Amino acid sequence: MCFVSAADRIAVAEHGQLIATPITLALLAPRIGGGLGAGHLAVPLRRPFTLGTLRLELIPSGRGYGAAALHADSRGRTVLYAGPVRTVDDREAAEVRTSDAVVVAAPFGELHHTFEPLARIAGALASWAAHQLATNVLPIAVVDSALDGLEVAVQLAALGVPLAGSRSLRDAAQRLGNLETLPELKAPGKEPRLLVRVASDKVTLPAKAVSALVSGRAIDGHPGFALGFAWPFAAGRAQLLAWIEQTKSKDIFVTGACAETIVAALGKRARLLGPPHQMTLSLGEAS
Repeated sequence: MCFVSAADRIAVAEHGQLIATPITLALLAPRIGGGLGAGHLAVPLRRPFTLGTLRLELIPSGRGYGAAALHADSRGRTVLYAGPVRTVDDREAAEVRTSDAVVVAAPFGELHHTFEPLARIAGALASWAAHQLATNVLPIAVVDSALDGLEVAVQLAALGVPLAGSRSLRDAAQRLGNLETLPELKAPGKEPRLLVRVASDKVTLPAKAVSALVSGRAIDGHPGFALGFAWPFAAGRAQLLAWIEQTKSKDIFVTGACAETIVAALGKRARLLGPPHQMTLSLGEAS
């Protein structure tokens, strides 16, 4: 069995039986052969259950719709597996359970990785879109995944922005129709609407179009895009370190793009969890 923390964490179906929230399984349905009805284990948040001698509980991780962390208790020894977390969220921010060990992803962790509040970023994106539409230019918000696109769409719809969505985003919204209240996402057409587009989707664009990167990655720049909006889909450095401290874990395992930076900040109790990489060796003169 395999635990899936969020719908953007796996890309193929070769994982056997999955444990995840109902929302995550619904979003993964095309890739895992049926989702909720295919033998996978859909577990609501904050509802402990057992598998053999393991006591398990899924708690919110704040990463996005359906995202969760897994707390496992094996005869009194505990581990919290989180994937990416976000500690500030309008819906469900990351929760914490005291654990002997914690495994967490660090997509951000450099000193400058401090995100502005989500509402401020959403407001700036909505203002930019309104300006483009007023000048008969198609604004396009490019996101990394359908999971990210759903959140962007919900936030912008609440601000009155007319929306269209690329194919995978519309499909994801349709799969969650019975689980979440989401705004209507139309297919791109002649109507003046902001297009929220998953980067991997193929879309035919008119000549008068301008694209903005809407991603946490935009905090480090937006090459290839007219503009970047550093949307806080995951915790920045300070929030991540504070969340880790709240687990009171003696053993901390970190993965992700900024894992080495976070491990260095935590000291000896933290270890890098990831693929092998080239070591830098310094050779002194022979005596």
